[in-house]
Amino acid sequence: MKIFQVITGDVRASTALTVEQRKQLRLAFDHLAAASRGKYEYFIRGDSFQIVLEKEALRECLLLKAYLHGQLAVRARLSIGIGEVNYLANRVSDSDGEAFWYSGRTLEEMKVKDQWIRITTSRPDANEEWDIHAATLDYLENSRTQNQSEALYGLLINQTQQEIAERLGISQPSVHSRLKSTGWVLMEKILRRYDHLSATLSTLPTNAPTV
Repeated sequence: MKIFQVITGDVRASTALTVEQRKQLRLAFDHLAAASRGKYEYFIRGDSFQIVLEKEALRECLLLKAYLHGQLAVRARLSIGIGEVNYLANRVSDSDGEAFWYSGRTLEEMKVKDQWIRITTSRPDANEEWDIHAATLDYLENSRTQNQSEALYGLLINQTQQEIAERLGISQPSVHSRLKSTGWVLMEKILRRYDHLSATLSTLPTNAPTV
């Protein structure tokens, strides 16, 4: 059975947003969904959303976080589940499989522990390693300004520093300064490690939990 990567998320303090802010949030998700290789379904239950991808779910998460924070000063809690999908429906919320179970269950745990990104698989050894990487990404996110998130989003969509500068209407040295403080060098290493994890899991049998 094919391995998928499912992101389940929610928007922080969404009930405090004004009507106009909620409208802008919807437009932001429209933009993200249109540009993504994944299948999006958002605001199916209040402020929750899900995304199904075949690969690069961590980059999608970082991109989504950077865009929402840079554009709207909004934060999102995101849980990635990697595993088999028994049924992939036209509506993501009607789909089922271990990738969905891992993703959804972990998101509930994250709310209690005040965590902002997690990766869960069928392998305890991989989960233990990724708890460390996720804590690192949480630290970097908590330290990031809105201006830095705007610049980081550009890198995540493969823009050059000059292209980011033109998009933001600032100088290239200013972009370089913003990116220098985001921890991008460390994030790149974590993204490469995630690609290795994805490749490994795609060639190994999974052990889905019983429900």
